Amino acid sequence: MSETSRFIASLQSLSEKLVQMSSLLSTLTERLRTNELDLDHVANEITEIGKTFSLTFEQVAQEIMEAEFLNVNPSYLLDVARHMDLICSLIERCALLFSYARHIQEDEVFELVITATSELNQITIEFAECLKSVAGDRHRVMELCDSISKREKALKATSESLNMYATQEMTAYEYKPQLRELFDYYAQIRVLSRDLTITFRVLALKLERQRLLNVKAVRPT
Repeated sequence: MSETSRFIASLQSLSEKLVQMSSLLSTLTERLRTNELDLDHVANEITEIGKTFSLTFEQVAQEIMEAEFLNVNPSYLLDVARHMDLICSLIERCALLFSYARHIQEDEVFELVITATSELNQITIEFAECLKSVAGDRHRVMELCDSISKREKALKATSESLNMYATQEMTAYEYKPQLRELFDYYAQIRVLSRDLTITFRVLALKLERQRLLNVKAVRPT
């Protein structure tokens, strides 16, 4: 396995941790409606996965920075790792907010939060799929990036509705600051997701060109 392939495999491992965290976040939001007592347990699971993610991220980032011979500019790989690390932190913050806001009783809030978190979960799943395909199937990466872009726009619409509801209609005033903060977290995740699609597209193109060069180099004359 080449150094580049090894780093991509490490990034894929990080992306799978993001999927675990966002799946648990979806579970957490669904349980808000029923006011179940194990919300803290789910939030703690997210925190523990986040700690493992951070340790792995630091190791992978350091190894990428120290690598001497890669098929692509290491800044692309670092960019993916850093963006996922930021998304990891934002998911942890969302979980903490949800555990604080467990007594919200407004159905409109539940629906918006569940919808937004479901989109986030699907975005992280497609991150992982991009990293599975980035070294060998550029067209698949492009399809996934298009899908992520659509989900990012859907997340924007939902989070803006949440912010509007918290600002104008919500009756439980004590939760308004938390929901506006949640809106900000979703906004940051959207921007990071959009940026990641750009990096995935470029990375897939660079790796495809490198594969074609390698084929030409070994082709008999």
